[in-house]
Amino acid sequence: MTMKKILLTTAAVMTMGLGLASLGGTRAQAAEKTFAMVPKALGIPFYADAETGCEAEAAKIGAKCDFTGPSQLDDAAQISIMRDLITKHVAGISVAPNNPDSIKGVIADAIKAGIPVITFDSDSPDSQRIGFIGTNNEGGGETAGKAFAAALPNGGTYAVLTGGLSAANLNDRIAGFKKQLGPNFKEVAGSPYSCNDDSNAGVQIIQDVLAKYPHLDGIYFSGGWPMFAPAAYARAVKSRKADIQSGKFVVVSFDTLLPQLKLLKEGDATVLVGQRPYAMGTGSIDMLETLSKGGTVPKITDTGTDVVTKDNVDSFIAKASK
Repeated sequence: MTMKKILLTTAAVMTMGLGLASLGGTRAQAAEKTFAMVPKALGIPFYADAETGCEAEAAKIGAKCDFTGPSQLDDAAQISIMRDLITKHVAGISVAPNNPDSIKGVIADAIKAGIPVITFDSDSPDSQRIGFIGTNNEGGGETAGKAFAAALPNGGTYAVLTGGLSAANLNDRIAGFKKQLGPNFKEVAGSPYSCNDDSNAGVQIIQDVLAKYPHLDGIYFSGGWPMFAPAAYARAVKSRKADIQSGKFVVVSFDTLLPQLKLLKEGDATVLVGQRPYAMGTGSIDMLETLSKGGTVPKITDTGTDVVTKDNVDSFIAKASK
């Protein structure tokens, strides 16, 4: 073989090697693409399905789901985590704002850094977020209010249990709920009561409210927090269980996690209004992937709600148990 041919062959091999290296690098970059999902707080059972959906959908496209958030409701901690994600330059962020106003600045900073940001579960509509995926919270609240009013056709006194008082999604649920109540309904003093998304605090509030208002006709939970501690919750409402079963005392709650479904079946609640957190997780990844490729997404994506009563609870238990 001539020296010229040797040189040409060597060059071809080197070129092919560089091409393969480039291809390998491209694949590595694709595999390393990370999308972050930031809930209000880690450890809240409602977000478990959102995390599962996030991880499953990210795996489908060869990306990574970084599900990260503060240990408890804390505006400053959530913002700090967002800033860390900006520093890491993740491919996109889906966040459930604890406070829709306090998070606006860091969302703007992420967008400025070229990182697409959407919201899930709880929105920050006045921010620069590109889209929202989650429950139509006011509509879901209206669904809960209709169920509450139907269960107490003559009206009555009621209390509202909520999470963080500044959470836009929860306030929308409460507003929607109250829209469906007529003039014969009266909210007790001190309501809505805030448990800050803490199950034990929610149970304690129920105990205190029932002790203070022994003739209360019903309670509405804008989220299922006390029912996420099912044994403690069952003890808290034990004195009114017979009334719940007879329809004299009404408990309507958001969320349809398995412990809640079992409590409903056992007669410790009247109606559950379920969200679809798994769809929030998968949908977040799909939207962020689209945005990372320069595509567009809807401003609002409604994941829908489910209404669960004693008549259809068995089918939801079967689905949740899989």
